Amino acid sequence: MFLKVNCLCTMQIKLRTRELFLVLLTTLTTAALSSVMHAQAGASPAEQALLQLTNRTRVAHNLPPLHWDSDLANAARAHAQRVVREHGELLHQYSGEPDLTARGAQSGAHFTTIAENIGSGPDPVQIHQTWMSTPSHRSNILDPNLNAAGIAVVADQGLLYAVEDLSHSVAIQSFDSLEKQVAQTLQAHGIAPAASNADARQTCSMPSGAAGTPKLVVQWDGPDPTLLPDALLRAIATGGYTSAQVGVCATKQPNPQFTTYNVAVLLY
Repeated sequence: MFLKVNCLCTMQIKLRTRELFLVLLTTLTTAALSSVMHAQAGASPAEQALLQLTNRTRVAHNLPPLHWDSDLANAARAHAQRVVREHGELLHQYSGEPDLTARGAQSGAHFTTIAENIGSGPDPVQIHQTWMSTPSHRSNILDPNLNAAGIAVVADQGLLYAVEDLSHSVAIQSFDSLEKQVAQTLQAHGIAPAASNADARQTCSMPSGAAGTPKLVVQWDGPDPTLLPDALLRAIATGGYTSAQVGVCATKQPNPQFTTYNVAVLLY
């Protein structure tokens, strides 16, 4: 799952590594440099360097750079400190510690996907090179669905221990704004918006049942309310409905860790 870098490097090899590190820092693309400019708040030089290296690699593979997420960085920092305290195998979860999704959510990050790389080495270049040489870490770095990163680096006994939390972050939007987006998506499928969303909003917040007298109610939980479920698309395809009310509210899932909404669509 991880590779711990245990390198008995000579002084010459270490100097060459540092020289490579400096060259990399001076040859970053404009896009990667731009992303690092947003990483200044609380990020150490080693943490910024890992973000630069990650973004340089993504840009080289025609992927957009990741933006810095301070909440993810806080989650990564707490775990990195735990990694150092354990003095053993590098793990994503230690005894009594929340799992990755819970750690991310508890730090205040909002996301629909989350991943994590952990490693150790003498400097950021070695850590990044090790991640890129192992399929699981490389896959996380080059995942086109991810758009944010928070990184923590802790020094201990001559090594750097790094935790890189990656996610597909989502902006928190008002329910009203999301309802309008769902209505626009439905309109693109030939379903006109109803004059009012009052019954749909009431239905969304009800533990069961529906308000009003719709022909059909389709209700679901999801991170992106505009992604209509197959059941709703099949109903629309029958041609039996012409308009819809839309209600978006907080998810009904207990203790949600991912950013999720509950959506109620009432068809008429």
